Formats: sequence, C-alpha cells, structure tokens
Amino acid sequence: MTNATYTDYPFTVNGVNFISRVYTHSELLSQIQSLPEGVFAQLNQEAVSEIIGDPSLLTSDELLLELDRVNEGGTHAFILLGENN
Repeated sequence: MTNATYTDYPFTVNGVNFISRVYTHSELLSQIQSLPEGVFAQLNQEAVSEIIGDPSLLTSDELLLELDRVNEGGTHAFILLGENN
C-alpha cells in the first residue's frame, strides 16, 4: 500500500474517458499547472491517439492492456481509464 497523493486530470478521446494521474510530489505537476487551460488535456488526447490509436475501437480489456503497456516503468504520471468505460 502507498501513501502517495496525486492530481487527476480527466480527458476524453473519441468518446472514451481517461484520467491523466500525476503524483503530487512530481516535478511535472508545477509545469502542468502553469499551462494554459486545456493544453494538458490536448497533449494527453494527442498522446493517446498517437500511441493507442482510436480507443473507441478497442474493448475495455484491450484498452487496459494497452494502458498497462504505455504506463510500464512510469514513475510520475500515468494514463488510466476514466469513469463510464
């Protein structure tokens, strides 16, 4: 079990809800928070489209496998499936 805290940033790609989860003590968080409104969501949308493709064409199980692959080795930020998926 971990006591890590994080900040979640929801975003949607082709009708599929995701969360970009960033650890609160990460150096990335202050950089993300300084971005103009919507820019971080757009960066995440582009990343998912480039790395996974169209997520609406995958099942939830396939998406989870892809996200496991994408997040492997991650330490500061992760992309997770959001609610309603």
